[in-house]
Amino acid sequence: MQATDALDELWTKDPSLIRRFLDVHASYEKLAEEVAFILERSARAAGIEYANVTCRTKSLNSFCEKISRRGYKAPLTQMRDIAGVRITFLYLSDRPKLAEIVEKEFEVVEKADKVDRDNAEKFGYGALHYLVNLGKKASGARYDELKPLVCEIQVRTVLQDAWAIFAHHLSYKQKSDVPSQLLRKLNAISAQFETTDEQFDRLRAEREAYAENVRKQITDQGRDFLNHKINLEDLIEYLSWRFPDRERTSREHVAALLQELKKYNYEELAPVDAIVSASNDAIMAYESKYPPTNAAGQKGTFNAVGAVRMALSFAGVRPDYDSKTHEFRHTLKSIAALNKLREQGLIHE
Repeated sequence: MQATDALDELWTKDPSLIRRFLDVHASYEKLAEEVAFILERSARAAGIEYANVTCRTKSLNSFCEKISRRGYKAPLTQMRDIAGVRITFLYLSDRPKLAEIVEKEFEVVEKADKVDRDNAEKFGYGALHYLVNLGKKASGARYDELKPLVCEIQVRTVLQDAWAIFAHHLSYKQKSDVPSQLLRKLNAISAQFETTDEQFDRLRAEREAYAENVRKQITDQGRDFLNHKINLEDLIEYLSWRFPDRERTSREHVAALLQELKKYNYEELAPVDAIVSASNDAIMAYESKYPPTNAAGQKGTFNAVGAVRMALSFAGVRPDYDSKTHEFRHTLKSIAALNKLREQGLIHE
């Protein structure tokens, strides 16, 4: 039955149910938004790499269609997915951390692990599902109307989410729905998705092992390490070593800096570090007179990526941010050190 037909049918049978759904719909929207906010904030604080956190509230048409399909007698009580939140994350090894977050931040009504690794015959590639209420941490009048309501949370890797999208469009809910000649192919694709998820997890472990080895090289080799060719992992560790007291930035921001360095023909860390060292006085003086501000309007200092960019600007490699940069570049004593680097051919203008 089409959703519009289901709406017409329910309007004829029980218009009061439609009115009650519309009365609580705004509360379910608030619930979904609050659950999504808590989940995203907690995942970020835990350092979990995720693709997105989304929330949605079931529409009136969808509500009516599900009543028609399921035959609910008390739909506002029986239907547990009116509010829904989904977090799509990158690495399987973060799954236990996300489960811990959900179970800590909310009151769990029901938990369903739809990745059943002990059942080789299980169809598809599922995820972790919860039904939750707002927990005890949600106190105050603004939460009173939300606390009795249930929200569904889906915890999926990116590949689990991709599988779910394909499965939705194919409309195969269970193994018996699939033509026998297609079932073997579908199971093979599902297994490939699962294997790829595991391979991405191993890739992250190898990336972390590489970063640990880079940190060891910095300790063992000292400044000789700076003669290495620049790649993203080396640049991340260099910024942590060179600027231990400055705010670290995301991989995306460091990757953007790496592309700038390559654009300016810097293939090794040594000449970049020489420019940073020569520009240190200028950076600190500039920050003192013109402290950068964050999104909240608070004054502070440059993060590690910003400090390197400022150094490149003072050296004349990178186009000046503004006239203030130009002022410092020509008045501070660090200009002598920069000129020396220019004579050595370490500054590419």
